[in-house]
Amino acid sequence: MKKCWLRAVFLGGSVALVVASAACGPAGTVAPAPTATSAPPSVTPVPPPPTATTRPTDTPVPPTPEPTVTPTTAPAAEELPTTPSKAVLGADPQMTYKVDMATFEELDFDESELPVPPGTVEAHWYTSGGRYVVAFVGLDLSATGPLCPGSSILTDQGFEFVSNAPTEEGACEGFTTLTADPEVGPSVCQGTVLYVTAIPSEKEGSLFGSIEMLADDGAAIIGLTSTAESSPDIPEIELDEFCR
Repeated sequence: MKKCWLRAVFLGGSVALVVASAACGPAGTVAPAPTATSAPPSVTPVPPPPTATTRPTDTPVPPTPEPTVTPTTAPAAEELPTTPSKAVLGADPQMTYKVDMATFEELDFDESELPVPPGTVEAHWYTSGGRYVVAFVGLDLSATGPLCPGSSILTDQGFEFVSNAPTEEGACEGFTTLTADPEVGPSVCQGTVLYVTAIPSEKEGSLFGSIEMLADDGAAIIGLTSTAESSPDIPEIELDEFCR
């Protein structure tokens, strides 16, 4: 015969009625009574507070990529063609001069007064649109300031088609050969000063290319020139292409 026990257990200041149904055993045995240490009250575990390693973090925002910049390459400068007609300005001392504007008498001067040092600029001759064009290779207007370049041709008839035109307004003030032809004059193309002359391209003779400027507060002209012979092999250049 089995015996089952009903006991009151004193736990923590209160009386709890515990049915020890599982404590039933064979006759003559007594199931041990539960104690405070053998049957503690059920406690729901509390999870620990989140830590830096368990706390959810914000979703990282990827950095904004830098805009891609495609490098641009400036078009290569077009070179002037080789010409058989070219000369150095001021190569001969007789190719440098200073002239009184009123009397046209030659004046003494120091070489340092010249627009550029002798031998540093070359005149290269071409044709374009039915006219001669002279390129002053080596001339830097940013270093010289405003100038009054000019040209002419010496034929059996003497000097013809003489012209001067300013790189800036006023640079040829008082010149008797200042041109009124809007197609004649200088321009800077790809760093080279090109002077479209008044000389027809079919003319033959000695071509003069000059660089001049006002001196003595406009009372004189000082400059240097060059001379090269015309030739049927002088190349033609497309100014619209070269100066685009």
